[in-house]
Amino acid sequence: MNLNIEQINNLLNDLWNFHLVLFSIALSLFTLLYSFILSKRDELRGISEQVKIGEISPLLAQKESFAKKYIIKLKSANNHATLTILITFLLFIFSWISHRIIPDCNIEYKQKVLCFVLILTSLIIFYFSYIFIKIYKNYKSETRI
Repeated sequence: MNLNIEQINNLLNDLWNFHLVLFSIALSLFTLLYSFILSKRDELRGISEQVKIGEISPLLAQKESFAKKYIIKLKSANNHATLTILITFLLFIFSWISHRIIPDCNIEYKQKVLCFVLILTSLIIFYFSYIFIKIYKNYKSETRI
């Protein structure tokens, strides 16, 4: 890579902003999924109470089974969101430090940092794409009539 210091700083600044956006999206998704999990867990508690007082029916058992499967799926999605939050936050901090704190006279080091951050950012984009495709396929299969 043959970039001058201004180009490197601009790229690091853009990456810093991009990581902040990904971090915000992942945090929003985590919060949303967490609220859905808590809601479904409360529903599951209600079903468990009905079972404890003796209301046993196939419909109730089916509702309980669906609620458990739903919670498990959302917990899995939330684990992916958590991983994304952690990685993008670390990249966000790393990009910011590299842009703001590393002196401009150390261009070779900044180039290496830029390459490292670009590689990790590419991996995050692939991971995001993989998760999106996985969720979309699940959506398509579950909403089929």
